[in-house]
Amino acid sequence: MPRDRAREIVGAGFVARWQRRTMALFRAPALERDMAEEMRLHVELEAEELARTRGLSASDAMHQALLRHGARIVSGERARPDLLLIDGGAGQVDAAIVGLGTCGSCTTFTIKDAVTVEEHEKPVVAIVCEEFTVHAHNVARHVGHSDMNVLVLPYPLEARAAEELQQIAHEYYPKVLALLGVTQ
Repeated sequence: MPRDRAREIVGAGFVARWQRRTMALFRAPALERDMAEEMRLHVELEAEELARTRGLSASDAMHQALLRHGARIVSGERARPDLLLIDGGAGQVDAAIVGLGTCGSCTTFTIKDAVTVEEHEKPVVAIVCEEFTVHAHNVARHVGHSDMNVLVLPYPLEARAAEELQQIAHEYYPKVLALLGVTQ
């Protein structure tokens, strides 16, 4: 692609982002609707992935996906999932590590969950991949938490070997502790 054409496309992206951000300031209800729709799609995609990778039935996969995104369990249904229910759990923890922002919607909800914990005046670290760093900081700033602790991991993580992921975990663990204010 010719260099001039690339500048045109980049410039168009900037204008589109500026328009979306400006509209978000004045049209909060529309933004909330868009985010609710994005969340619905995200849950559906996760349910499909759970069904495909774990061999769950469609209803069990949807149930797990909903639980992972904060749906509450009606008494007597099933045990809690292995993830904290953020809306009711933030007051039950002393600190939180929230993540993982590996895509746009994951990053948005990682930051929103971290804000929930931060609003309970608990130390929190939001973890995102480097591809979504700017997005994470923009979301945090938009909701009034521009000083949020955000740890940035390499991108992409999904295609890396288990040994490489272990190495990344060992390398970044001290950084998580430091951001939480834990001294070793």
